[in-house]
Amino acid sequence: MKTLIQPSDLSFFATLGSAGSLSAAAREMGVSTAAVSKHLSQMEARIGTSLVNRTSGA
Repeated sequence: MKTLIQPSDLSFFATLGSAGSLSAAAREMGVSTAAVSKHLSQMEARIGTSLVNRTSGA
């Protein structure tokens, strides 16, 4: 049976939530915004639902 959520996903999601935006989370994690977005999209695909409301940030 495939695990939907990995332990590292919880830390990632906590950082994303406390940072308040994908770009702020990326800076905090030392990765690109694209990498954060991809990880989030992969998590959402595994569990079958959206985890955050995305806005343009403008």
